[in-house]
Amino acid sequence: MAQYLTVFAILLASSVVQGAVGFAGGLFAIPLLILAGFSLAEAVSINMIASTVQNFLGAWRLRRDIDYRAAVMPTILRFMALPLGVWTLRCVGSASESLASQVVGGIILAILAIQWIFSVPPQDKLHWGWEIAAFLGGGYLLGLCGMGGPVMVLWVMAHRWPIKRAKAFLYYLFATGMIPQAIFLWLFIGQSVVIAFWLGVIAIPALVLGMLLGLKIASYLPDHVIRRLTVAVLILIAVSAIVAPYFKT
Repeated sequence: MAQYLTVFAILLASSVVQGAVGFAGGLFAIPLLILAGFSLAEAVSINMIASTVQNFLGAWRLRRDIDYRAAVMPTILRFMALPLGVWTLRCVGSASESLASQVVGGIILAILAIQWIFSVPPQDKLHWGWEIAAFLGGGYLLGLCGMGGPVMVLWVMAHRWPIKRAKAFLYYLFATGMIPQAIFLWLFIGQSVVIAFWLGVIAIPALVLGMLLGLKIASYLPDHVIRRLTVAVLILIAVSAIVAPYFKT
């Protein structure tokens, strides 16, 4: 019961963030689940359920705006890198729970730094090398820590696309990655992720409630205020994930 309430509360909070700013749900949920005592693999598996619900709903709602031809190569690149990321997850998780927590905290700080440094004006077309780097990197990070979205968001936002097309493209990519991610997690990690999947499933009401609350909050607060608060809390969580192992007895 305590485990369920913990997962419910964390997924509720992460969904509020997802609904309010449109991203960062996983960046919130995964380090908090690790700090709550779940392994990195379990945290990634629980969050995968949340991501599945959110992204399939988003992809369905915007299905007429999805550019399927443009998504072929990014999808292939993600699938190529995904198993290597899950294999690294197994290695990191088996080495040390403290190391896993610190890896996730470091990745969050790196993602925030990259988003700040590489905020480039939108263009009509990018060099093909950026596509390969973004989606191989996104697939690897999806497998390693369930946070493959930010690098792909950077690539999409660097294009001069209508916002509906950009959102539809991202929702489609995120949604199509969920089943392969679940398969590789089960193959590489084992039975423990199946239990984590079920914890995520029974906490689905928290996802729905959190999204509704987040959307309500977004209607009252300016975007720049919400985003700054989100980044500040993300930094706090990331630093906590890095330093917390030093205070464990």
